[in-house]
Amino acid sequence: MRTQYTHSQMKLFNALVKTGLNVLCEYPILRDGEFNREGKPKSYVADLLINKKLIIEVEGKGSASADNPERENYLIKKGYRIHHVSNEEIKKDLGKVVENIKVLAMV
Repeated sequence: MRTQYTHSQMKLFNALVKTGLNVLCEYPILRDGEFNREGKPKSYVADLLINKKLIIEVEGKGSASADNPERENYLIKKGYRIHHVSNEEIKKDLGKVVENIKVLAMV
């Protein structure tokens, strides 16, 4: 997991928290029965998790979450919904991004 978040990720996180949604940042989702060499459970990390069911992936330069269909399929099978938003969208119109996420979180 990262110890430093991107500017866009923190900007979106702070805006979503103000809406009253239950938002978790850098949330690990354990992969059933998979362990690394040290015996620790493997996990996928969601940039933001809303209401325990909606994953928000903030995509920027060098981000690979959208290019990993195995990861997406696993998370969808586990009952999560995934929404990708770009750094550019956040910079351009944060209010619109937040409103879209609020609608998705209510479904």
